Amino acid sequence: RWSMVFALFCAFVLCNLDKVNMSVAIVPMAESFGWTSVEKGLVQSAFFWGYAFTQVPGGWLAAKYGGKLVLFAGVMLWSFGTLIAPACANFSFTALLVSRFLVGLGEGVAPSAATGVLAKGVPGSQRSKAVTATFGGLDVGSLSGLIIAPPIILFLGGWPAVFYLFGVLGFIWGAWWAVGYMNDKSTDARETAEEKEAREAKEASGAKADPIPFGKFFKNGSFWALMAAHFTWNYFSYGLLAWLPSFLSSALNVTLTKSSFLSILPYLATVAVTTIVAPTADSWEKNGMTRTNVRKLSQTLCFGGGAICLALVGLVVNSTPPEAVTQTTVITVMSLLTVCFGMGAWVRTGLFCGHQDMSPKYASIMLGITNTAAAIASTLSTFFTGYFFSISGGSWGWSLFFP
Repeated sequence: RWSMVFALFCAFVLCNLDKVNMSVAIVPMAESFGWTSVEKGLVQSAFFWGYAFTQVPGGWLAAKYGGKLVLFAGVMLWSFGTLIAPACANFSFTALLVSRFLVGLGEGVAPSAATGVLAKGVPGSQRSKAVTATFGGLDVGSLSGLIIAPPIILFLGGWPAVFYLFGVLGFIWGAWWAVGYMNDKSTDARETAEEKEAREAKEASGAKADPIPFGKFFKNGSFWALMAAHFTWNYFSYGLLAWLPSFLSSALNVTLTKSSFLSILPYLATVAVTTIVAPTADSWEKNGMTRTNVRKLSQTLCFGGGAICLALVGLVVNSTPPEAVTQTTVITVMSLLTVCFGMGAWVRTGLFCGHQDMSPKYASIMLGITNTAAAIASTLSTFFTGYFFSISGGSWGWSLFFP
């Protein structure tokens, strides 16, 4: 079971590798193709058009055909979209948008598919650790991409190399998953005697499977809270993921390599804090705190700490023009962003455990619905950051941090 969780972790590493590759590569690509900030925003947001499109279908497919198969198909699709990105970019701007759309389509099914696998294969008492480990791959992927993408671009033939390498890694993961886990029944949940008796009775009576209770989802206040939290989380996290290297290069006057290095620091904080949030959350529950209050406290730490830090970064950036940036400015901005991302790690034991807590049976479908709203937030964030930057006269505070 835990080796499968490691494989899921690796899939999510790849997931964010293939997001952050564009965040880094877009700097030399924009110079090469002469893109405006609005066009850069379109390229960044094209991924999320596809990502939003497959959220609900991904949850339905995971519930019907199993998360293992759906995750495999998703990784194969987004790896293909990554591989063809350089050819598409050289063909036309529209073709590049299509390739990023395909990457989004593939990655859109991953959260629901993985959630379905975990909900069916991991007991509730171990779910915080399993979910944290799996979705922690997103942070490791972001961190790894920011570390290795610049030298790949500089020493392996330019920006196309990063898409070729990351795309191939996806197909290697697919072979590993197909051989080792996709048909391995030992990682599936064990059917209890009561569940088996109920299933056999239903089959004998000819009763149809219960319909998915969409109406009950949308009448549930906790479900709406999950959706609002997911929307907010993605607007924040993916807006920064897409634009952070460009912000550091533009606002703090640093090179591509140095901007990517500085971008690593917040994600290092996320990875470091991620190692303690799950044991801490589990200890709260063991010491008498209700599971619901554990989730609420975790999410409050995530959003409260992040909001304060982002507001302070916006104030610093707005009061310091690029020509007046000093080493103290850089240290201040990066320290605030590092604390912000570290607090963001609490989302792993807050938002991302909520769906399984509410309903293990429908967790993948509920995540698909909330992730649709979240993907819309990501699209809005990546596009409107570029748009607001353009109409505000180049203000990073008003375009990226205050929103």
